[in-house]
Amino acid sequence: MSILFGTSSIDAVVVEVGILGYELFLKESNAKKESPPPGWDLQINRLGTDFQNVSYLNRISGESMFVGLNGKGKKERIVWDLNIKLTTGKESGLKPFYLGKNHYIGYETSRFLIGIGRREHLFRPKSFQTSFDGGEGIFLEFLPLPNLILQFFLWDHHSGALLFEKDRFHSLLPSQQQGRQGFPEDSEPNAGRRSHHRRHSFGLLYGDYLQLRLGIQYLELGSWGRHVKDNQRETKQSGADGDSLLNGNVGFGFDAEIFEFQFDFLWAKGNDRTSSKSTISPGSIPISGEAFQIGAELRLGDFLFRNSHFLSDREERNTKNQIIREGYVFFGSHPAQTPYISQIFRIFPSAAVTESGYEKNFGLREGKCFGYLSEFVLQFTYRQFVAKIVGSYFLPYHLGGPTDGRISFQKKDFEAFFIGEGVLELSLKEDSSFELGVGFSQLLLPESIGIKSNFGYVFGRIQI
Repeated sequence: MSILFGTSSIDAVVVEVGILGYELFLKESNAKKESPPPGWDLQINRLGTDFQNVSYLNRISGESMFVGLNGKGKKERIVWDLNIKLTTGKESGLKPFYLGKNHYIGYETSRFLIGIGRREHLFRPKSFQTSFDGGEGIFLEFLPLPNLILQFFLWDHHSGALLFEKDRFHSLLPSQQQGRQGFPEDSEPNAGRRSHHRRHSFGLLYGDYLQLRLGIQYLELGSWGRHVKDNQRETKQSGADGDSLLNGNVGFGFDAEIFEFQFDFLWAKGNDRTSSKSTISPGSIPISGEAFQIGAELRLGDFLFRNSHFLSDREERNTKNQIIREGYVFFGSHPAQTPYISQIFRIFPSAAVTESGYEKNFGLREGKCFGYLSEFVLQFTYRQFVAKIVGSYFLPYHLGGPTDGRISFQKKDFEAFFIGEGVLELSLKEDSSFELGVGFSQLLLPESIGIKSNFGYVFGRIQI
């Protein structure tokens, strides 16, 4: 349950206090359960057959508290846009605090803004309804022409662009054995080593109802993530060992009164020095991947329909199943909004840079695996009442055997299993000052995986 109570307002900054609660049911059984495809880990948590014979493997409920500040203001040329939530931290499985999409203070003129804090990347893809990426550090914005915005992120202490809304259900399931199942010892996060995750970004956004966007992001990986390993001599000399990633997007959006269309082409290039023996060139592997996103929205009276799609390429492998090059690497928060796919299991549709660094994992839980992700949204609004149905569907590429590493539309290149989810939300809303509702989520998996689960939650918000 997430209920916010505004207690005071000082210079347009609202103080919010709230709680978060949930209840999850999950069952794993051996009935009709088949061995997972080679290379995949489809277990949630290996707790033994005793747990497979009870009604539910997990019945989890809990709550946590948080205090938040949000508000916008301006005094002369000093501007601020604040949005932060402080939580009870490790006791509730949450991070100590979460920043909103924007949380900064800056100096502004008619054509210029310089700020420090978190600022949303306005140039990133908009195909999915809840997509987000942003920088945390020092940024510049220019408006040289009407409808033209240039963003420069001079220094960004990148930490995965976490949002409270995309992380609040992330820690519901019990931790796996030290969180390390399915990973070889030499690919573990280098917790005790120097970590490099400095990011620099540039982007532009041009247009009004028809917008063009372009973005480039450079990230210094260093030892940040499960699949990187520093060269100590080069790190001592230059502060990094060459592990880096260049990520870009180019696209456009058309937004009319009743119809919206978004398209983006995404690419990633870089180098990962790794000790993995599965690469064709031990010690180093190039990263060169592509993906695209498409989204469309139709608004007819009280109804809203939205359909979003993401498709990445994949690893290129030879006949010995060795990796020649890695595929696309995703930046930002999870694009989907359904709880299981985006948070509880958190399955990204490609390799990804998260708060844990560069990750790739072919698993049901914490999966970072190449494939196709689709989301459908149907929303009905009548005065203050809102009913919303969201469906998410993920189909991964087939793992194993030689591949050309390209984007594929052929059925034979994808696995036989899928991961789906359906959500129903009912709520009451009054502008931005009040919201109260309830949500129900159902996990959809093939019987061969042998896992069934459903999830319920309530949410709300009030500002005074």
